[in-house]
Amino acid sequence: MKFRKLRIRKLTIAAAAALLIGAMQPAVSQIVTKVAAHELSPQNIILPGSVNGMVTFRSCGDGCDEEYSRARLTADTRFSVDGRTVKFEDFRKDFAIIKQRKRSYALLSVDVQTKTITSIQIQG
Repeated sequence: MKFRKLRIRKLTIAAAAALLIGAMQPAVSQIVTKVAAHELSPQNIILPGSVNGMVTFRSCGDGCDEEYSRARLTADTRFSVDGRTVKFEDFRKDFAIIKQRKRSYALLSVDVQTKTITSIQIQG
């Protein structure tokens, strides 16, 4: 009976030690960005003629050295003007007006893996 209690205690201590050692190890997982959000001036966005084209954009204004980026639109891309969802054709019309305003801004959400724009939101 003593031998059995001693063996249980040893196993319990060994299990507790293993848990403590495991808890002290640094995390191995990495944070992976799936969707990149770009806040920028609408003046730094070039829209394509159709919903199946490529959008050209850069996050900084005039005088910066940042290269333009490109991502494609799809039928699943969502378009928003001043908080309301619109179709691409209406978005293009509103975009032409809003991009002229000094306080306007845009938010592009881009799927990093597929380089596809999931949504474009503009505020005037």
